[in-house]
Amino acid sequence: MGRIDDRAMRIHRGRIAQYKHDSLLREYLKQHLNELIQQKELVIDGRVKTQIATLDLPTLKFGEEAAVLARGNGAGGGAGGGQGSGDEMQVLGGMLGGDHHGKELRVELDFDEFVRLAQEVLLDEIRLPVFTDAAAGGEVESPDLPELYDLDRIGLRPDLNLEETMLAALQRNLRERGRADYDVELSQDGWYFVEDPTDYQNHRSVEVYVLDISGSMRGEYLSLVRKTIFVLWYYLERRYPTNLRRYVVFQDVADEKTRDEFFCVESSGGTHISAGFEKATELLQGVTEHDKFLFLFTDGETSSGDFDLAKRRFEEALGRFDLVCYGHVNPGGRGVGGFSEYVQEAARRHPNALFANLVDVEAIRKTAGEFLTFFTDERGERRGALSRRH
Repeated sequence: MGRIDDRAMRIHRGRIAQYKHDSLLREYLKQHLNELIQQKELVIDGRVKTQIATLDLPTLKFGEEAAVLARGNGAGGGAGGGQGSGDEMQVLGGMLGGDHHGKELRVELDFDEFVRLAQEVLLDEIRLPVFTDAAAGGEVESPDLPELYDLDRIGLRPDLNLEETMLAALQRNLRERGRADYDVELSQDGWYFVEDPTDYQNHRSVEVYVLDISGSMRGEYLSLVRKTIFVLWYYLERRYPTNLRRYVVFQDVADEKTRDEFFCVESSGGTHISAGFEKATELLQGVTEHDKFLFLFTDGETSSGDFDLAKRRFEEALGRFDLVCYGHVNPGGRGVGGFSEYVQEAARRHPNALFANLVDVEAIRKTAGEFLTFFTDERGERRGALSRRH
């Protein structure tokens, strides 16, 4: 029997450490997402700071190409390895845990990575419903169905591609758990047969996110807003190859902000909802070949004297955007009043208006489900309306 290559038998401790790190971090986020996401300054220099610690411990290992912490003098060849003078000790990164040795560091996440992990937690918690066509009653003429010859992550249950879905589930479980399991989560693994995206007129979206930063918008209010945005991103990124995003905050006046500034709010001042709608509409200047979405979040209590102007600005936004989603941020579930009550009634008359009463996570689930009807109903009128507007 030939000699087994010791490189084939090498245990990749670095990968094991990284997997353990990711698993513990994901579990930490599941338990503490609500606390993290409420931080007034969620993003600093593109990173999210957590309260979880990592122990920056070196790991002993032979012969991998990596930065060298220390090098031996080659005097002791060592049993089994036969490496002679090339023995190295290398740093393979820290591990999370309760070991009392080593330097303790606070974990910081790139914002995009934080969003991805938050989406995993939220999608698992929300478990969005599956949409199917209502059964037709009586004898009706069946409409011609489009040819489904491409794949997408959003679709109808009857169009589920079982082979691709099972493969995606296998890859995810190998990556996340280290086990070759076919444990399917449709919200993460589902692939569906759809029409070729080249048949759609638009492949780009412009999304304007508008946030009320008056004094009441803090704590659980911010948590509901940010969770809703992250869920919306998950689906928008799977529908459009290009997502152009603009960010606006308003109180008495409205200002455009960068992404990081938008997620680091300083609550103050009164509320002129009209200013938020007006600034959002201004940002569409020059936008042509895009599907246009406006997502506005407020507690709905506009300042005295702003009500009529806010109504006009809302109507103008409906004429410019393909979809206006108005989020009434309402933890605790108090009655809907003020300007929000007006929008709630208007949304029943306008097909491109969506009213969301954001009370809790279940309300986010309902909102995401209603939002998805614009894309998952492949034979519906709303999908066609998006294309005809351009």
